[in-house]
Amino acid sequence: FGAGSSGQLDGCEVLENAGDGLLVETVEPVRVRTSTLVNNGGEPIRLTVPGAVDVDDSRASRPSSAGEPARPEETPARPSTLVPPTPATTGDTSPAAPAPAANTAQPAAPVDPATPLLAELDALVGLAGVKHEVATLVGLHRISQRRAAAGLPAPPMSRHMVFAGAPGTGKTTVARLYGRILAALGVLKTGQLVEVARADLVAEHIGGTAVKTTEKFNEARGGVLFVDEAYALAPVESGGGHDFGREAIDTLVKLMEDHRDEVVVIVAGYSAQMRQFLDANPGLASRFSKTVEFESYSTEELVTIVERLCSTHHYSLEYDTRVALANLFDGMNRDANFGNARVARKVFEEMIGRQAYRLSQAGDPSGVELAQLLPQDLGAPAGTGVQAGVARDDEVSRLLGRLNAMIGLSGVKREVADMIDLLATIRTRVRAGLPAPSVSRHLVFSGPPGTGKTTVARLYGELLTALGVLAGGQLVEVARADLVGEYIGHTAQRTREAFDRARGGVLFIDEAYTLAPPDARQDFGREAIDTLVKLMEDHRDEVVVIAAGYEEEIEEFLAANAGLASRFSRRIHFTNYDANDLVAIFQNLASASGYECPGQTLAALREHFEHVPRTRSFGNGRYARQVLDEAITRQAGRIRSLPDPTVEQLRMLLVEDVTTT
Repeated sequence: FGAGSSGQLDGCEVLENAGDGLLVETVEPVRVRTSTLVNNGGEPIRLTVPGAVDVDDSRASRPSSAGEPARPEETPARPSTLVPPTPATTGDTSPAAPAPAANTAQPAAPVDPATPLLAELDALVGLAGVKHEVATLVGLHRISQRRAAAGLPAPPMSRHMVFAGAPGTGKTTVARLYGRILAALGVLKTGQLVEVARADLVAEHIGGTAVKTTEKFNEARGGVLFVDEAYALAPVESGGGHDFGREAIDTLVKLMEDHRDEVVVIVAGYSAQMRQFLDANPGLASRFSKTVEFESYSTEELVTIVERLCSTHHYSLEYDTRVALANLFDGMNRDANFGNARVARKVFEEMIGRQAYRLSQAGDPSGVELAQLLPQDLGAPAGTGVQAGVARDDEVSRLLGRLNAMIGLSGVKREVADMIDLLATIRTRVRAGLPAPSVSRHLVFSGPPGTGKTTVARLYGELLTALGVLAGGQLVEVARADLVGEYIGHTAQRTREAFDRARGGVLFIDEAYTLAPPDARQDFGREAIDTLVKLMEDHRDEVVVIAAGYEEEIEEFLAANAGLASRFSRRIHFTNYDANDLVAIFQNLASASGYECPGQTLAALREHFEHVPRTRSFGNGRYARQVLDEAITRQAGRIRSLPDPTVEQLRMLLVEDVTTT
């Protein structure tokens, strides 16, 4: 029973554990009813915190000596309490606490309740410096307790900490363990972890932030308040507006002072930003005297994480696969935004996905094959623009057929087909063991609205998936409002979230030029562009980004960041549909809705489309749909006067339905 939990064993058997039979780390009620706890390696029931276990009609025994049967302890037939063993240093043998039955062996020496938790921390992959820092703090707390018992003042120490470093390095896991360790030592009452971010502390009106922050702080009383990305509470000055994040910081500092012995506050985030955060309030740095740096995992440690995931899920890494895995991690860009353990987990999940597809094409795999992860399950080397999925030539042909069936867009079809041919050739070279050129798959779609840019983008993603280049091929369509936030730092977060949703597929940015307005130097749109450029470089093989918009404005967008134009090596221009294209679009839409157009109607439509002005706002395919909607409305008014219209009359669109007087 972990910290903060409670519950009951009723009619249970707890047998032959290597450790204790029942381990209780909570002060909440725990009851044992008509249960058997025998022949376990440690105590039948062990408490690590002050509290009690209510035992009724149960049998418990310690392990016997070699070759002898386990001997039951005397367990009361009516409710009683078991308390944790106490050190025999005072010589107190009073019966205040029920002792184990007299007919058993001598009680085992008491075990420090923090020891198994420290062992759990030590079992984490890597983090040698973090483990040393936490062990040092635990040692300080132990010495503080001994000095207090000896009547000496406690050494000066602060329990609040800064966890700084890249994401995915175990900061939340270590914080949770640290809380449990402090609870085991008696420093904290319960040791629970309450994890919060800016949105959990900051309100939208004056005074609301203090209320929200206080509520979360009170929820963490007796445990750990973990503030993730704490630097978002102190954004860099942007030249205007009141940011309520500073109100949260001020409230937090006051609460930490008023309840210094009840809560441990841990603030986490990137190293550089955390230094700025500590400067946001004069009293903040003094509250956090200890900063623990979480280093990024080495290649060997990342491989170990994948191996543990394989072991947990009953997969095996062949030797060649392990070598290929190390090479894959070596080739990754390991900057401050590198996801560490999250990247390792993602690589593992992609491996088992590719293995599943490979085996599904191979007939009836054996049990050994179901467990084996082979080098081809890892995919192509980073940077080639080609991933590991198995190409499906029939699906590629079908999708290219859909593209070619689209009306007009001859230049677009040629460009996309050339790109697909290039990626297919690179894939063939990779399989043959030949060097492959690095190809950017990101595209710019320029041109007027209504010319099928979104439809082509969706088909492009599906084509790359059929080639095995992308894992999922989904289209995530965003605009400025989906990427730009309300304060410094919020935009980067929103952009990362949108990018993550598109992992394995296509991120389609409509009207991308609105991210770089020419008349706003401090506009947050530029922060979105800078974040996007970084993500496109760090995850070049995971997402295809397509930026769309008017031709002139899209050039201004590409000029907004020095590295942006180079990320989009290929540009596809969409031209206005001509009159014949618009007639064909109209006819297809009408047919899909159950309408027919005789020759005279089509001729009238062609004349209309030839004379319509092609301004910047001309909607092309959208305009053809608008004309159809108007024609259907006119036809409805026309046949309303007919006493009993036939099916033919209901289906037919006449000249007067598609022309205006």
